[in-house]
Amino acid sequence: MITLYHYYLCSSSRYIRLILEEHKISYQTQLENYWKPQKDFLELNPAGHLPVLVNEENFPVIGANACVEYIKDLELRSNFFVENYKEKAEINRLVHWFEVIFKKEVFDPIIYEKVYSRIVENITPNSENIRAALQNLDFHIQYFNYLLNNKNYFIKDELTYLDFLAAANFSVLDYLGLLNLKSHENIREWYFKLKSRPSFRTLLKDQIVGLNPHENYKNMDI
Repeated sequence: MITLYHYYLCSSSRYIRLILEEHKISYQTQLENYWKPQKDFLELNPAGHLPVLVNEENFPVIGANACVEYIKDLELRSNFFVENYKEKAEINRLVHWFEVIFKKEVFDPIIYEKVYSRIVENITPNSENIRAALQNLDFHIQYFNYLLNNKNYFIKDELTYLDFLAAANFSVLDYLGLLNLKSHENIREWYFKLKSRPSFRTLLKDQIVGLNPHENYKNMDI
């Protein structure tokens, strides 16, 4: 059976969990605290980052993009993977947006202040850093809301794997109670469509010791 090394609030790990669930691929999870990786994990991935998918042949597939390519090779009939070169180019642009720009401006500072500083360093989060990240988040949400004009999902009217990457990032902010979509109808409707899919159920069960999910995290009411 496939083993996925992950952390609950690692958006890349959540992304791969969603893709595995969507394709009904059997797997087991191995929780890995990314700030203190275990020796056996470092033997799989000396860089120490998540996610890592270990297949039945005990071969480690490292990083979210590599994991997606691996799953694509397993699921050749999947409708989530596009062939049109224009759609591919747009997906690649937005994958870069989430993995580089969104990560730097929103995700990393929030995770550091709201999770790492609390669980690992046991210090008070820096409210100014959180405020700046939330201001950045508002800009990103406005842009994503614009991208969803006149279509159901980010790229077209059908789901692509990009939607699951985006939803994985949003789900972490949702867990922390930092996702306010009330003023952005397009992105709100999009997120709740993703959140109501059966693949999301495993994410909604996540519970971190000492850091409970926000009271609205499991709320399915748009």
